[in-house]
Amino acid sequence: MNEVKPIIAIYGPTHTGKTNLAVEFFSRHPSEIISVDSVQIFKEADIGSNKPDTAFLKENPHHLINILNPDETFSVGDFKKKSLNILEQIDNRSKFPILVGGTMMYFYSLIEGLAELPDRDELIRAELICDMETFGLESLYKRLETMDFEATKKIHPNDTQRIIRALEVCLITNEKFSEIRKKSVKEKILDRKILSFAIIPENKKEYKAQLKQRFEGMLEKGLLEEVEKIIDKYSKNVSLLKSVGYKECLDYLEKKINKKELIEKSVNATYKLSKRQITWLNKFTTTEIFEKNESNKVIKIESFI
Repeated sequence: MNEVKPIIAIYGPTHTGKTNLAVEFFSRHPSEIISVDSVQIFKEADIGSNKPDTAFLKENPHHLINILNPDETFSVGDFKKKSLNILEQIDNRSKFPILVGGTMMYFYSLIEGLAELPDRDELIRAELICDMETFGLESLYKRLETMDFEATKKIHPNDTQRIIRALEVCLITNEKFSEIRKKSVKEKILDRKILSFAIIPENKKEYKAQLKQRFEGMLEKGLLEEVEKIIDKYSKNVSLLKSVGYKECLDYLEKKINKKELIEKSVNATYKLSKRQITWLNKFTTTEIFEKNESNKVIKIESFI
């Protein structure tokens, strides 16, 4: 039987270097990349979705990019179904699956919305963190081994958040974390080690300026022409044109806003989206959170394998 590799998940706000990190890992390990992006799935939506170009994708293939026409629909359930199928294929090839993107609902449905686990207990969590600070992470891991040895088989000894969460669930429920997961995880393929990493911007002001610069670059590359082609070929009512950036371009083309407002509204909408993406992190059990400009991120990921 082929060895099942851990799932590597890389998520967080737009324009933080997630794809570059995924590709760096891809270049160093036998792996395949699965895009987790609700806009890049569409053909012809290249500039506005900040999709990697054809040459880049040829060298670094991504599953679930350019799979639909703009007038087709794609639900969270569709994403989950297709991703599970791709994960099975990657496992058969004994490679690391790398999930990368910013559509947090997709990530949540696949790797977090699995088990009916209890809500966090802040008191228990505070006690566990205090014990960790006093006696070290190794002591918590050994405690988990005693309480639920099966759980430790799928949790890395350095994965602070997952060790704390597993102990927290054991203490709240008086049941083994691994047993609760077995009852509720229907997809056996997901009952494995999952290593998840978020990348966030470190300076809000600089980040917003970068978003403005990026959007202006999209306009120079022909974003408005891209939107016009989609309208002409399909319709102005396709769901794609309701997404951030595209929606504002449609308003501009319909003369509802001027060029200055187009840029301002698009940048603000993108910034608000990034804040929602960061808020989503509260729902996730993230192995480690990196800052955008942090060095050696791929080496840090490798330390958990």
